[in-house]
Amino acid sequence: MRIVVSGATGLLGRALTSKLIENGDSVAVLTRNVQKAKEVLPLGIDVFHWDPSALVPPSDSLEGGQAVVHLTGETIQGRWTKTKKDRILQSREMSTCNLVSAISAMETPPLRVVSASAVGYYGDRGNEKLTESSKRGEGFLSDVVGVWEGRLEPLSGSGININHLRLGVILSEYGGALKQMVLPWRLGLGVKIGDGSQWWPWIHIDDAVGLIEHALKGDMLGGPVNAVAPEQVTQTEFANALARALGRPRIFRVPEFLIRALIGEMSCELTASRRVVDSDTSYKYRFPSLDKALRNLLPQGRDKNHGLKIFQTEMQVDAPIDTVFHFFANPANLEEITPPWLNFKVMSPQSLDIGFGTIIDYRLHLHRVPVTWQSQITEWDPPRRFVDVQNKGPYRHWEHTHEFTSYEGRTLVRDSVKYKVPGGSMVDKLLVRRDLERIFAYRQRKLRELLVVKPMVS
Repeated sequence: MRIVVSGATGLLGRALTSKLIENGDSVAVLTRNVQKAKEVLPLGIDVFHWDPSALVPPSDSLEGGQAVVHLTGETIQGRWTKTKKDRILQSREMSTCNLVSAISAMETPPLRVVSASAVGYYGDRGNEKLTESSKRGEGFLSDVVGVWEGRLEPLSGSGININHLRLGVILSEYGGALKQMVLPWRLGLGVKIGDGSQWWPWIHIDDAVGLIEHALKGDMLGGPVNAVAPEQVTQTEFANALARALGRPRIFRVPEFLIRALIGEMSCELTASRRVVDSDTSYKYRFPSLDKALRNLLPQGRDKNHGLKIFQTEMQVDAPIDTVFHFFANPANLEEITPPWLNFKVMSPQSLDIGFGTIIDYRLHLHRVPVTWQSQITEWDPPRRFVDVQNKGPYRHWEHTHEFTSYEGRTLVRDSVKYKVPGGSMVDKLLVRRDLERIFAYRQRKLRELLVVKPMVS
């Protein structure tokens, strides 16, 4: 399927485009910043410049698109000055109007439009259970969302299936509200906001992406959809769940008057109560409960993952995916891409057949200290992915995920390492993190040298 995405460089847009490419879809994105989009989005995406507040999207960006996902909009975070509020409204209103104009002019318009919206539509409603058929509430965000959704109305009679995803707070390990909320807890300043009785609708980012995919497949009727997790929680319950996940006590309560003094009118979003009920879409949530979602997103939690660090990197290799995967599947090649100062040596037989369950032994030096290392392959999905886990070695935990994505004869190589070191964060900051950055930088340089496919000479 050919899918056009606006707002692709935002938190949800980046997660969505990565999933669409992984699924094998063709993706085009509309963006103000072409260079940023090319840097942060996966390979294989067509990037088109678009100033959403001033222009209609370029016609060639929409051609052949079977669906459009519209995620453009100024963040609501920050103090709501008049200028800020104008940007919040206009970024949504003008971008939607311009998008509608472009779609209306198409000879073959897309079959579906999925547009971001927000639970702010309902306003502050106390304990009232809110379904997608509930009336719009009052307040600035209610007005914004009403205009936002309304600007898609001209397409309603064209046969296009339109969904408004009224999103709750999106929880992600890579940014957004959760990252900001976690910081004071890590400093020992765990809080609840206001009296804690207000309902806080939320959704794991994987389920936000999943709902969009669900809509794109045609598995949803048109209209508004409450994109929130099935479990309804109050702010107190949210704070308590965060305390459990982080293993930190909830100590403080921030009164409403103080919140308003600190951030002004935007404080109404933190203290508003919206008991939003998830829509009956037949979508099966991966993270229906808050505890499960936070355990997934916060490896620092009280469980066996407490203290885990995450290191991630990616690079493009000018070679086909089968070649790249085969290279990584040969343990002997690890010596080629490992820095010489580690004195790295594979001890297992060179003829070792790699696959699920394979155990590999190594020897190396860390800061001149000789170390033995044994890893085991725990996931094996050629040529897309494999995972190796340390059985014996210097780390308290080591889990290395290798992912490969193909595009036009090239390969995107992603490495994600979850690790835990003796001595905790201090040792990590002083030694381990720097070591990993140097090791993977060297690794990337060598891969570009070793895996460049030379053109054939006729």
